[in-house]
Amino acid sequence: PQAFQIKTTSRWPWFYLREQQLLLFFQDPTHLVTKRRNRLLSSTAELCLGNQFILISHLHDIINNETYSKLDHGLTKSDINPKDRQNFSSCLKLTSADLLKILNDDVNTRGTLIYLQMLKMIILAYVEKKTTISERK
Repeated sequence: PQAFQIKTTSRWPWFYLREQQLLLFFQDPTHLVTKRRNRLLSSTAELCLGNQFILISHLHDIINNETYSKLDHGLTKSDINPKDRQNFSSCLKLTSADLLKILNDDVNTRGTLIYLQMLKMIILAYVEKKTTISERK
């Protein structure tokens, strides 16, 4: 069978495939996004960015805060339920402009804010069909 041909250069020390591959497996973009969401929702993972923590409790606090209604942030408790591991629609809610603005207003949630902004960039680059090729750079 014809194999995929990969021409590497010596400037690619990170590229570990052989020059001929019979099979290549790629992660679909939706799975990539839900995997990052699930990392945030994990009860065992401790995520931090510099000295800022990335915590699911930041989102629980917003949902349970009487200052905000669901109209303000768009979240429900099921959106941050780690048992529903393939809930892509919750990824969209977690990256909404309204929720990001609420997180941005609290200096203590910077890590979570940046993590969700990164998630939004992954959605824009790999999932969103309206994103042009030049915008995906």
